Amino acid sequence: MLREKGKIKIIFYKILIIGLSFFLAFLLFTPHLVIGNILDTKITGVEYKASDFNLKTKKVRLQTKDNLTLSAWHSKVDNPKATIIIISGILNPSITAFFGHAKMLNDNDYNTFLIEMRARHSSEGETIGLGYLEIEDVLAGVRYLDNEDSNPIVVMGTSMGGAVAIMAAGLDDRIKAVISLSAFSSWEDVFVDNMYQQGLPKSLCQIQKPFVRLHSGIKFGFNKTKYSPLRALEDFNNQPLLLMHSTNDLEVPFSSFQRLKTRAVQLNIKTTTFIREGSHHFITYEEHFNDPLKDNEFSAALLEFLNKQFQ
Repeated sequence: MLREKGKIKIIFYKILIIGLSFFLAFLLFTPHLVIGNILDTKITGVEYKASDFNLKTKKVRLQTKDNLTLSAWHSKVDNPKATIIIISGILNPSITAFFGHAKMLNDNDYNTFLIEMRARHSSEGETIGLGYLEIEDVLAGVRYLDNEDSNPIVVMGTSMGGAVAIMAAGLDDRIKAVISLSAFSSWEDVFVDNMYQQGLPKSLCQIQKPFVRLHSGIKFGFNKTKYSPLRALEDFNNQPLLLMHSTNDLEVPFSSFQRLKTRAVQLNIKTTTFIREGSHHFITYEEHFNDPLKDNEFSAALLEFLNKQFQ
């Protein structure tokens, strides 16, 4: 009888070990299965012409510190108040889709500088960096503008671009303000938030977080992945921040906005917010994306923020 009980106990422990091993393997490989194929992809698609938006631009080439050549478009006006760097997101359209935003800003006395980040369209690179690598793309733009455009620099980014804008400002105080649309608070946060949004148990989602961090660290280097938008806020140097988000964003859940806002307030960062009801990842209503000035609430919030900082 005792021997039988001992055998049952051994079988139980074996099953437990096998089950835990499978569970651990699931946690380890989930980040790769979800995002792995995207990271080593060159994003291609439609590129738009500035002339279609009645916008005059100069196309320039930027050099990053890790030796990539990027495409960028510089548009100047007479007597500008500031220069706005504009960047897009992970799988979002070419930055040339934002020529309408550039036109709106030009018409309100702001220079614009649109950067096509690495591994996208006409820019070099074969790896999407989840924001960790793209910080260098923005800093390359800052260096270029430092020599070619003496106006205050603002960075405006959407989705991953919003996260990059915050991180770049934390690293370089030549950036005088940040406009962040639908940014994630950290890569592991948005990964786990999306798992939870898909209906997975909250406890399982939280357990996944360190494995997401491990996957990113192995891919990009742990020295890079320890930095996040949430962490970067601690390095702000009197730079005002505009956070814009929609309440039911299906790509970057609203909880990222809440974390960023809470932390910015704790750090006494001069923070302005714009919240839009619904699921509008680009904040602008879709029908007004090419001419965002027609989106009265969005354009008023953005321009009011800028005009308060730069007279």
